[in-house]
Amino acid sequence: MIDELDQKLIHELQRDGRKRYVDLARILGVAEATVRKRIKSLVSSDIMKLVAVPNMSKLGYKFVGIIAFQVRLADLRRVADELAQKPQICYLAFCTGRYDLIGVVITRSPEELALFIENEISAIESILRTETFVNLDIIKGRGPLIETNQLVNGLAAFLPERIVRRENRTY
Repeated sequence: MIDELDQKLIHELQRDGRKRYVDLARILGVAEATVRKRIKSLVSSDIMKLVAVPNMSKLGYKFVGIIAFQVRLADLRRVADELAQKPQICYLAFCTGRYDLIGVVITRSPEELALFIENEISAIESILRTETFVNLDIIKGRGPLIETNQLVNGLAAFLPERIVRRENRTY
């Protein structure tokens, strides 16, 4: 589905999502029409999204925690749906192992996280146990998003041959 040019295009847009097509074309050494078509293709095939992502730290939300949830299995989907409605939980996934769900929580302070756990999480009866992990320092993915450049740049090496586009494709 993607080739080296797509990878470079995604990388450039991750660095600055507001780059003009003409500037991207100059950087990548291709025609502006090629950039336009490639971006349209990447977006329409749902490989890439162009979105604005707020910097939560600049908005006062500087405290990030990870909470693992052990839940009564019969109520797992209901609890997940209830947790997903909490604005402080910005990522929630089913997982395997000792816990059933894992969530990333963003608050303004440790005190706000403690109140969230005490007032919101403890009120959900089917949650049997939680374990909270507090971020002390972020090594990778420091910006408003998780770091995916290395994955995207190495994607072609791991995809089956039929999925990776050929470089010699013309537009």
